[in-house]
Amino acid sequence: MRVIIIAGLILFQSLFSQEIVPIEIPLTGEAKDRSLEMSGLAWYKDNLILMPQYVNKDDPCFYYLNKKSIIKWIESSQEISLNPEKIKLELPSFEKMIEGFQGFEAITFSGNKAYLVIESKNNGVMKSFLVKGKLDFSNRKLIVASKEVKEIPMSTNIKNMGFESILKYKYHLMVLYEANGVNVNKAPSALLFNSSLELKSSIPFPNLEYRLTDVSSVDSKNKFWGLNYFWPGEKDRLNPVKDLKEGVTHNKYEHVERLVEYKILGDKVVRTTSPPILISLEEKSRNWEGLVRLDDKGFLIVVDEHPRTILAFIPKP
Repeated sequence: MRVIIIAGLILFQSLFSQEIVPIEIPLTGEAKDRSLEMSGLAWYKDNLILMPQYVNKDDPCFYYLNKKSIIKWIESSQEISLNPEKIKLELPSFEKMIEGFQGFEAITFSGNKAYLVIESKNNGVMKSFLVKGKLDFSNRKLIVASKEVKEIPMSTNIKNMGFESILKYKYHLMVLYEANGVNVNKAPSALLFNSSLELKSSIPFPNLEYRLTDVSSVDSKNKFWGLNYFWPGEKDRLNPVKDLKEGVTHNKYEHVERLVEYKILGDKVVRTTSPPILISLEEKSRNWEGLVRLDDKGFLIVVDEHPRTILAFIPKP
């Protein structure tokens, strides 16, 4: 029954609104707590890792859902909630190591190696850092190395803006800055690090208005998708150029929630000709912070705390 409903929904959207209504996957358990501020999604094999920005200090954990349970929920008539299980964390005291530590912003995996981006704000200065760890999934434990903390060079300083996206590209890690609009970052770049967290090079990245809050993995054609979000309260900070509005709700509201596609062409990253995937807006904006592909079915995205923790499925148009 759910399959028929979703198929009909996609057809309606493609014919009339050109926007996709996110299908919320209800969660239970600790992972639902909005104070954790879910900040990133990544696949480890067939397990969806949900990464909070602020872990529970008394019981530090990331969380996971098995892909089969997600697909079963989408394709069946189930209305039950999914309960993400815990992955225990062994962490150094980042609060003492990094002044103004503000938690985790992005995560990706290469084998059982985890690579994470941390953000800080100290005396009005934003900084981002790369750290790595090792996932022992059989024991549901992620150990983050304490000695390997690499600062990511920032080209500009904008309040609450840092590096929020990381992906694995061949033998490198690519990290992307959050604010890439013409008026705040005239020549954005993608930074490439090796597995030892050494900065190897940078390549041009196209301007993108608003915020880039996460990216998917790279496919076999070197393409990936990015989450593009705008909260009007940041208009003065981001100073965006006028945007071509499309879609029923995007013409109605000032905020923006969409996916945009990129391609890595050797020595640069470019936008593809694929049109943005517009997420049907509600009156109150949703701060989408995590993104992954879900096979050829579409995408999974997650909201931090604004307005609440939301895990959603975006059917492929």
